[in-house]
Amino acid sequence: MTDDPAGGTEVTEGGPALADLDTDRWRRLDPRMLLVHLVQEPIRFLPVLVGVLFLGRSANGGDEAWRYLAIPAVLVVGVLRYLTTSYRIGNGQIELRKGLLNKQILATPADRVRTVDVTSPPIHRILGLAKVELGTAGAGHDRIVLDSLRVADARRLREELIHLRSMTHSGVDKAPVDSPPGEKPLETTLLRLDPRWVRYAPVTMTGVVSALALFGFANQYLTRLLEREVVEDAVGRIGDYPWWVDSLVGFVAVALLVTVLAVIGYALQFWGFRLTRHPGGTLHVTRGLFTSRESSIEEKRIRGLEVGEPLGLRLVGGGRLQVVTTGVSRHEDRRGTTWLVPPAPRAVVEGVAAAVLHDEEALNGPLTPHGASARRRRWVRALVPSLLVLLVVLVPTVAFHWPVGLSVAAFTPLLAVPFLAGDRYAGLGHRLTPTHLVVRSGSLVRRRDILQRTGIIGWTVSSTWFQRRAGLSHLVATTAAGKQHYTAYDIPVGAAVALAHEVDPDLLDQFLAR
Repeated sequence: MTDDPAGGTEVTEGGPALADLDTDRWRRLDPRMLLVHLVQEPIRFLPVLVGVLFLGRSANGGDEAWRYLAIPAVLVVGVLRYLTTSYRIGNGQIELRKGLLNKQILATPADRVRTVDVTSPPIHRILGLAKVELGTAGAGHDRIVLDSLRVADARRLREELIHLRSMTHSGVDKAPVDSPPGEKPLETTLLRLDPRWVRYAPVTMTGVVSALALFGFANQYLTRLLEREVVEDAVGRIGDYPWWVDSLVGFVAVALLVTVLAVIGYALQFWGFRLTRHPGGTLHVTRGLFTSRESSIEEKRIRGLEVGEPLGLRLVGGGRLQVVTTGVSRHEDRRGTTWLVPPAPRAVVEGVAAAVLHDEEALNGPLTPHGASARRRRWVRALVPSLLVLLVVLVPTVAFHWPVGLSVAAFTPLLAVPFLAGDRYAGLGHRLTPTHLVVRSGSLVRRRDILQRTGIIGWTVSSTWFQRRAGLSHLVATTAAGKQHYTAYDIPVGAAVALAHEVDPDLLDQFLAR
């Protein structure tokens, strides 16, 4: 028996504890899992199948029948995975057994489950199934996956585990003990997606990244659908018009393409977005068009909020909201588990943030500016790179008679320096409320981070050589939640130490000179 990094216990079959675990009834996943594997396994082994069926033929020059056994062999793998995977829930823990020759049992106490995600990809939705992913209190292999369960069983399992309720000996077949039979627990809806919010997709980095991903995927097929002569004819017409006409047409075409793809990406990721609060003290998020995702987060584990204010969203009066919580891995964060509000109107973001945070001063209170030295530093960091670019282009233009247009283009960044430096300084600030620390920074991607004071476990005050000359420093608040470190940039050294001391005087006293 060995300890598992996910906070559970891994038991190898044949060990002394296996007989004790077999006293309860083990359950298999839903039999329709076989149909899921009929689709998933051939796709997963597609490169192997292609190599066996086609490359092997080219190498051997034959058509041996054994190669065609590869397809049923892949399907047998899926059947064996179904037959050798089972789970049970009882005595305050959830256990997963898997493997044929090397059978293992992964057991995790229910009170160590931090997040429960219920995901239904298209094939699962067609069959009425869902995949349950349990995030546990561990830094290593911290996820237990049950694929596939009936949707109703998956949701019931989520409710039982996330609220840490007692479970019956028979597992997930019965409702929690504190819920009347046949009656769903009451919930409060905090947010529903308004389809009109898709207008924010083109002005967010998320929308642009989604657009590029969709374009890259579609580009593989567009070149096959279009005839080569059509593409060559379109490229040949570029020189038939003045350069500014070609540039304008190209810009409009790219803008339209990115807009359409960004809207599609927004719909795929956030369609049907719904945020609810359950009586057991959890926030529940449902989203997704083709692949439905349901995530639950315990409110007692929330340590703050991240109010995103990218430049594009600020210009159109929008924002976004993510939660800072413990128990969410980077994998879950990348999958969007921490989203509370997708790109939406600023008033919507503030309304949900107020309902979750209950600290109006931290959300909308004025921030303390970081002073003239921080302002000068913003100007220097915006001006110096622009001057270097201009110098690198200007010298060859004079010495080697490069086109003057290159120097004109290199001078353009200097025109943006006042706006960039001013906006970056305007984004700097901090505030301390009775319950939260607020830090804000950024221009193109501005973020207002709101952290619970009780969730901060450490501090780092750092200064580069240039910062020391200006009397500035970076103050980093360390926490076990979210990104785990949140920084107040270019804050005066004295203000940084005083701020950290006010939040946690017991921790800082030992380092301060009397």
